[in-house]
Amino acid sequence: MDKGKAPKLSYIHTLNPLNGTALAAEMTHRFSLYENNFTLGCSHAIDHYTRIKTRFSNNGMVAFLCQREWRPKSLVTFSAEYDWKGINVVPKLALALMP
Repeated sequence: MDKGKAPKLSYIHTLNPLNGTALAAEMTHRFSLYENNFTLGCSHAIDHYTRIKTRFSNNGMVAFLCQREWRPKSLVTFSAEYDWKGINVVPKLALALMP
């Protein structure tokens, strides 16, 4: 592990508990490289069965996730991740089914 060389500070704030809207922020400092990384995220429940999440970071990563419960304890998840700072980077797409 990092042995305490990269401490993290996280914060989560629920904006609306009725529809599950929440914001999150995370800051990581690496002592060895003298750099800080920031990540901001958001989560929102469209309905009782569907949840959408987004994540943005200062290193150029943007991520999206949509998760649907199609029967009790069974999920269908679509996710995408894109590095907008990378010139020749292909976006990552994923589809997962958990019966």
